[in-house]
Amino acid sequence: MTRTTRVTQVLSLLLVTLTMGQLYAHVLELGPKMHYPPELYLRLNTSLYAWYGPPLGAAINTGAVIATGALAWMVHRQRSALLLTGTAFALQVAELANYFARVEPVNARFRALSPGQVPSDFIALRAQWEYGHALGFALYAVAFLLLVLSLVRLAAQSRATEPSARLPSRSGCRLRQKDPGLQQSASRTR
Repeated sequence: MTRTTRVTQVLSLLLVTLTMGQLYAHVLELGPKMHYPPELYLRLNTSLYAWYGPPLGAAINTGAVIATGALAWMVHRQRSALLLTGTAFALQVAELANYFARVEPVNARFRALSPGQVPSDFIALRAQWEYGHALGFALYAVAFLLLVLSLVRLAAQSRATEPSARLPSRSGCRLRQKDPGLQQSASRTR
């Protein structure tokens, strides 16, 4: 496995974890926020989540999708890793589609309101926004698990096929496992 692939694995896992954390925060808040009066709910939604969107939150989410897509391309020769990583990538793309179909339209409606104004369909908009984020979290949680399984599988394959697997010798030198001549000479010196 190349260094670029390893760096991409770490980057993908980090960005997916950060995105999943943002979505999980929404899930944790869902219960209490569903009982907030409309004025408080709207005030929080238009102020508290300023960094969840552009530029920071959007960059993290977009970076997660790009890094996972790049990783899927890098492992395309390893079928099981490609299946897991590719599915994780597809779930992340599905979460973006979910966001733009369910959450962002509500954000646009809320941003257009004057302070203190409550839309007539507030209850439906709140449910769409909250449950849209809950669905996004579920998609990212499964994507995260698939990505971790893929990384574990790739690491195991890499260890099994790596020609530089070594055994420690008594003198502290490392010997190649597959070179019987070196192993025999080392055992004679013991």
